[in-house]
Amino acid sequence: MKLSDQVIRWIIRILLIAFCFLLQTVVFNYLELAGLVPNLIIAYVSLTGFLKGRKTGMITGFISGMIIDFFSGQFFGAYTLMYLVIGFLNGLFRKWFYGDDIKLPMLFVGISDILSGIFIYLAAFLPRGRNDFPFYLNSVIIPEAVYTAVISLLLFLMVRGIDLKLIKRERKRERRLG
Repeated sequence: MKLSDQVIRWIIRILLIAFCFLLQTVVFNYLELAGLVPNLIIAYVSLTGFLKGRKTGMITGFISGMIIDFFSGQFFGAYTLMYLVIGFLNGLFRKWFYGDDIKLPMLFVGISDILSGIFIYLAAFLPRGRNDFPFYLNSVIIPEAVYTAVISLLLFLMVRGIDLKLIKRERKRERRLG
């Protein structure tokens, strides 16, 4: 029994989500810069939405958010909603992507990370009376967004390479069958 191309793509996406989660939570804890860790899951959701469109971005965001919600134990569903929206918003800009141009995907990863940082501040810090948003913005949100955007270059190359191999495999199979 052969798996369909879509099933193979989703298996690979789920494995990449798990890979990003493990890198972010285990490996990058040892590669902190100024106490910050890049948000690889935001980068992956953003890149997936940007490269594959709204629907795929939303589903990837939903799955990623569920994993974060499951392991964080705080406001269950908050990360799921946030990542779903980020996947959707990045998917709106899919038509702007041309070939292997990395500048725009990196920009959208950075913007997505900033939006998630603002959401986390509003949901977790503001209710506890921490009202120094400019400090949080300048010392956490923006530096993390820059770190995440730079690291997303490597993630983009990996995701794009996998996608091109899958496309090549699918075309080869179509020629064989058709």
